[in-house]
Amino acid sequence: MPTPPESDAPDDRTALEPIRVLRPRRTDALAQLLDDIRQDKDYRSHTPLTAPLPHTPTDGETEELPPVPGSRTEKLPVPDGNARPPRSVDRPHLGPGQRRAAVVIGLAAAAVAGFGCSLLLPGPTEAAPAAPSASASAAPTSAAPTSAGPSAPGATDTLTNPGFESGTVSPWNCSGTSGSIVTSPVHSGSKALQGTVSSRDTAQCDQTVAVRPDTTYSLSGWVRGSYVYLGVNDGTSTWTTSPSHYSRLTISFTTDASQTSATIYVHGWYAQGSYYADDITLTGPGGGSRT
Repeated sequence: MPTPPESDAPDDRTALEPIRVLRPRRTDALAQLLDDIRQDKDYRSHTPLTAPLPHTPTDGETEELPPVPGSRTEKLPVPDGNARPPRSVDRPHLGPGQRRAAVVIGLAAAAVAGFGCSLLLPGPTEAAPAAPSASASAAPTSAAPTSAGPSAPGATDTLTNPGFESGTVSPWNCSGTSGSIVTSPVHSGSKALQGTVSSRDTAQCDQTVAVRPDTTYSLSGWVRGSYVYLGVNDGTSTWTTSPSHYSRLTISFTTDASQTSATIYVHGWYAQGSYYADDITLTGPGGGSRT
């Protein structure tokens, strides 16, 4: 161990210089990275691109945006007197997702419009079966069951046994054995007519009476059942469907200039079950003996 010099003795030793430690740069990592890039197949297949030089627009010149990928470029015609060349107009096309969204929106709008129209349009009405006679059918009429009122002053009921209170069908003529007299249900009195309908027979019951030519008559009756008709042969008729209670049917007709008789009928409809009729009246002047 060296002995420190005395304080008053001169120090003739050489001064120590600072030591510099140099570390070698690691260039192997950068070289490895460059080598990997050179060996990359995708890198070798890339085409080098050159950046375009910046363009300084002149006075009055506008800068146009680059075209949208997948769009279609059209040339617009140059107006007369304009020396500028035509410029391209980019009209972007809808992608697959946008087209599907447009189709869905269109279908939804059509469905909403169709639903609105269905609310405004009237619904279908049930078509009633036509009367088998050649006469034109009048609109069906019905009313709540009430008691039969008196006839108008001077009016005469030209029908015989209109309420079937005699206990027999006569002088009504019913097809086959389809007509019978029942005590329930009735509209008034104690008896009513029952017509037994089948799949081949409407159970029509009719009565022919004498009438005056060129005269207006009023025919009314109370019926109960599915599709029950009341009318006059070679004239008008009406119908109603009232299975749970009696309903009134009323029509009027005018005889021809040479007509002296009229056949009044009531019947049901094929395979619709039995019907009931009561208080059938033909109001008007009589024309002679009944048939």
